Amino acid sequence: MALSTERSRRWSKDMPPDLSELMNKLTEHAASFIRLFDNDKPKMRHIVRRFQEIAAEVREMQETTDGVRTAGAVGGGVGVGVGLLALVAAPFTGGASLVVAAGAAGTAAAVGGAATVVGANISKTMKEKGSAEKVEELGKEFMEIVEPLKNKLQEIKTTCEKLEQRSTEALTDNTLSDVREFHMILGRVSKLKEKSEDILVIVLEGMGIIHNLILFLLRVFRVTATPEEDKKLRDSILQSADQCQKVVNEFDKMKNELGNFTESKETKNQ
Repeated sequence: MALSTERSRRWSKDMPPDLSELMNKLTEHAASFIRLFDNDKPKMRHIVRRFQEIAAEVREMQETTDGVRTAGAVGGGVGVGVGLLALVAAPFTGGASLVVAAGAAGTAAAVGGAATVVGANISKTMKEKGSAEKVEELGKEFMEIVEPLKNKLQEIKTTCEKLEQRSTEALTDNTLSDVREFHMILGRVSKLKEKSEDILVIVLEGMGIIHNLILFLLRVFRVTATPEEDKKLRDSILQSADQCQKVVNEFDKMKNELGNFTESKETKNQ
């Protein structure tokens, strides 16, 4: 899909040397991005699938823990109620031992219910199943794969900006042999710049979300998570899964844009 070095130089031969050099550099960056993405795309898709699978597991955990917490809270309330009933009945039954026994039973039930509530949390379950470690591993791997692609996008964006600046000067100086054609090329360059800017925002946002998820995992597993922290953890995993998918989709679109750009230059020189 990418141009050879010889052909990529031919299509810009009518431009001033500095513009021609920038065009060739943009074509090389485009080809490099396409190669990188084609190589990494299967691994990225695998990570997305694993994230989505874990996110589905977390949804199930949430339903389970919500049920257990509700049952635990009800059990605790019943236990307290048993103790109170014993105290109310004591004067009429005349049984001091009944007060002690019933009160103890109520206390035990309440403690048991509270223990159930404390013990039921997503972070604990994930840690026991190894899911937490897998999420951290997947997040780090995804960011490592994305980093070189992000850097290549930055190079494409920077080269496009330089081309726009230099082309404005060339148009002013009347140094172009085919102004109409150059305007068409410049339009494509501007489109690539805008696309690379948009995707960089999405990539940086995604990497930030994953980074925050990893930090949150490290913090929440040091203590027993609260229901609020459980919810935040669940939401962070779901958000990370969605963002990883979004990054892959946007890289796919960028690959197509770059492919169209290089192919149009190749067609011109055939």
